[in-house]
Amino acid sequence: MSTCPFGTRRTRRWIPWLSISVPTVGWLVFGLYPSLATVYYSLTQYSGLPGTPTNFCGLCNYRNEFTGSWPDLSDSLVVTVKYVAGVTILQIVVGLGLALVLQRRRAGYGLYRALIFMPQIFSVTIVAVLFSLLLDPNNGPTEKAYHSLFGGANAFLGNPDWAIWLIVLINVWMFSGYTMLVYIAGLRRIPPELYEAASLDGAGRWKTFWKITWPMLAPATTVNVFLTAMGSIGEYALVLVLTDGNYGTKTLGMYMFDTAFGQDSNLGRGSMLAMLQFAFTLVVGGGLLWGLRRREVSL
Repeated sequence: MSTCPFGTRRTRRWIPWLSISVPTVGWLVFGLYPSLATVYYSLTQYSGLPGTPTNFCGLCNYRNEFTGSWPDLSDSLVVTVKYVAGVTILQIVVGLGLALVLQRRRAGYGLYRALIFMPQIFSVTIVAVLFSLLLDPNNGPTEKAYHSLFGGANAFLGNPDWAIWLIVLINVWMFSGYTMLVYIAGLRRIPPELYEAASLDGAGRWKTFWKITWPMLAPATTVNVFLTAMGSIGEYALVLVLTDGNYGTKTLGMYMFDTAFGQDSNLGRGSMLAMLQFAFTLVVGGGLLWGLRRREVSL
């Protein structure tokens, strides 16, 4: 009589439960508990420093933010909208353009796709430190090149007119490879017969793109737009390393991080800003998903 390597039948019944217990406990400890703690601390006056009291004050943080600190909050919202819009539009355009160029299986194209995707595997901190050295407003090589070519100084990351858009470009450089791969997968699902029919009808490249390629890429566009926008709303790591929120780059995520863990740390107010950021993400994400799904149906 053969025996099961995992023990008796009764023992085997516990294996699935044991398999899901570890990730469940991890989610409870590192997911649910911090989320509930954030909700609670957003209703308190708490600095976060060891030994300081936690004073429950209800909606006082929300009331104070929308009255006394409203200019700071509104400025961070404006910067966040600019950042999210810039990253999303540019990343879609760049990713789609790269996908159209590299979709065909030709010699060397696999290497090009790998090189374009490679920045995404780097740590955000490493990329930010690299570009902070390149774009240093004082002794960076980019600043020196600008001075030698055009004279004067640009300051780049130290220039309020340039800083946020430079961070947008760095983000697009990092993550356009993923957008490209999603679009390549979408392009390969388009039936070749559609292009053959368009060619027989005498349609040019632009007409073929707008009438066939772009509508058929609607599901891939939904995925790319949604993921790019949602990932950009909470951005703070790039901003923290590159500008520390200065020069007009304080996004909502950076504003929350600086409030909760900055020099004058206020964990209660920072938790409140985290809840506002969650609400903002929920509204933007829900609106985008609703609009993009309707677009898929209408095409």
